Amino acid sequence: MTAVDGVCVLARLVEPGLGDLVQRNIAPALLRRAFPTARLTMVTGSTVAGRFAEFFERHSYATDVLECPDPGDQDPHRWARFRRELAALGARVCFVDPDSRGLGAAEARQAGIPVRLGLSGPGTAPGDLTHPLRLPPPLLGRADLFDHASALASALGLAGLRPGAVVPPLPRTTGAVPDLPSGVPLLAVHPGGAPQWNRRWPPDRYAELCRRAIGQYGAVCYLLGTGEDRADLLGLAAAITAGAPEAVVEVVTGNSLDRTANLLAGMDLLVGNDSALAHIAAAVRLPAVVLYGPTGTEFLWARIYPHHYGVSLRYPCQSLTHRAGELAGRHCAYDCPIPYSRAAGPYPRCLSDIDVDQVWPVVSRLLGTTASEPGKARASRAH
Repeated sequence: MTAVDGVCVLARLVEPGLGDLVQRNIAPALLRRAFPTARLTMVTGSTVAGRFAEFFERHSYATDVLECPDPGDQDPHRWARFRRELAALGARVCFVDPDSRGLGAAEARQAGIPVRLGLSGPGTAPGDLTHPLRLPPPLLGRADLFDHASALASALGLAGLRPGAVVPPLPRTTGAVPDLPSGVPLLAVHPGGAPQWNRRWPPDRYAELCRRAIGQYGAVCYLLGTGEDRADLLGLAAAITAGAPEAVVEVVTGNSLDRTANLLAGMDLLVGNDSALAHIAAAVRLPAVVLYGPTGTEFLWARIYPHHYGVSLRYPCQSLTHRAGELAGRHCAYDCPIPYSRAAGPYPRCLSDIDVDQVWPVVSRLLGTTASEPGKARASRAH
């Protein structure tokens, strides 16, 4: 493709989380490689743009954001204004996110964008896409993020894409996070997750895992979460220190995304649930051990996160997927509750059936490497 000065990504997403946006840096980063001097506009719903303003301002590969009407918004005046704004962008190339709903190649065509890349699907008419993406035959039953990235890279003329190089570094400041001890393994623990999902491993298992890390390797544990998680994290910290009074356990909540990313970049290992911090860890090159429950997404990014180690019982019902608004009617094979209610549980069996002994071997191996050469992994990532 010839040089262009305007590129956009159409991504009218339904209830995305922060992790969904972090992994979506892949497509803008590829577009940035193909068109290094172009203005790159992310087109997304007003609610998403406002809720994740910090991400778009400081941690995205997009130059700016154009707000479109939210999913479900059919107001003709807002749509008319948005269509004028999309045409006024003057973008020469657009990529349609596979999960964009109600905003795709047809709208890009109407806006006069001459080069339109994306997957063909329901509602895509002949001529809407000038460059239909072709996914390779999937290795794991369905296309994963490496398949999607490879298809886009091929359409953009970018050769030699390797799985371990797909995830771009998270844009962030690189200022040091103060008060990190040296000479000991630093273990980040994220036992929370999106509140509408019960993705959580029971806290008594996290407490036991942390006690083992402290007792065997002298690890310092950092319990991470949002302000809403603070009470749960304080309870977990008390449980850890009750069994190991010499333990050093820090509870860290309410940080900005930038500070959280810098903190993770200073850690040696993250252990946590399937949530945003796992994606941030991958983007700052931090090894992570992730426990998979009812989200069923383990294989989606397995190839592109080379330092990401998943632990899952792989029950058949873990493959079920529902949006947040559909949770009330969701039932798995064990009739497990899905919405998270309290630290005392109940928890879905796909997580509560995972024993600490099934997680500890990989945690021990990774911490053991760090303990033998303390600080080496942190110094490597810092450069």
